[in-house]
Amino acid sequence: MNQFRFQGYAIGAAARIEQPFTDLLESQAVAAVGSIGGRSAATIRNFRYRDIFRFDLAQSQVTGSRCKGQCGSAEESYSTHMQATIEGVDVLSMVTADRIVANVVSTDTISPDGEPSVRLIGTRFENLRIAGIPVKVDLATDLFDTYDTHAALAGAYRENEAIRSIVDRPGAVSSAAAPRHILPFIHARESKQELPAYRGRTRTSLVRNLSVSEGGLDMWGHVICVKGFGTIRLAEIEISRRTRLVNMLQIDLDCPHQGAVMFLEVCDGGEGY
Repeated sequence: MNQFRFQGYAIGAAARIEQPFTDLLESQAVAAVGSIGGRSAATIRNFRYRDIFRFDLAQSQVTGSRCKGQCGSAEESYSTHMQATIEGVDVLSMVTADRIVANVVSTDTISPDGEPSVRLIGTRFENLRIAGIPVKVDLATDLFDTYDTHAALAGAYRENEAIRSIVDRPGAVSSAAAPRHILPFIHARESKQELPAYRGRTRTSLVRNLSVSEGGLDMWGHVICVKGFGTIRLAEIEISRRTRLVNMLQIDLDCPHQGAVMFLEVCDGGEGY
């Protein structure tokens, strides 16, 4: 008899601070599902860490269950829903957002050579501002939802220029002015036939385009640098044959503050046996 081991987690916020003091913070609003499925949820309200960052609300929930006849199908499936939401984010009054949502739904049918269908619709930024400048973030969730299995994505990479442009990020590092420390995150790959991967994992960003209403921000792909504050990375995704890991907002603080702050990470990984 086939069995299914559920796996998935969602984290609202996490941080480590190295300057002007050293501190490891407990992760906030953490939810994880057990291997038998079920539901886990967490809510944190009105969190403030000194005067470095705060948020009004962080919620995470993970649900795993067996489904019959999903979306009209007669085939039995196993579905895991991971979602994390944060509202009223403020980091040193330099990065603010009304709301950020990370949403991942993974559905598996336990076919012998099958892969889960993973959908990201609903993942978004609402009223993101950096240094007071509104930043409109266009996420390519529609593309990744169209090619919702690893095999479909790998096939589309060979033929679909829109997918290749997201995965390879051509031209993202065309400027010699790009700071050296951000090159690992925006390094443009040379397009090849096969989906690029390291140890079976493809790392890229969901960001299709960033647009701002005024100048003043240094942007390379999904990465924004603000001198005297830090480096902001948006909607990074790691893809393997059976998993998706999404990290919506990571800030590497620069002097005089040093450390890292992360908001919203969700990951799946259930598997049949």
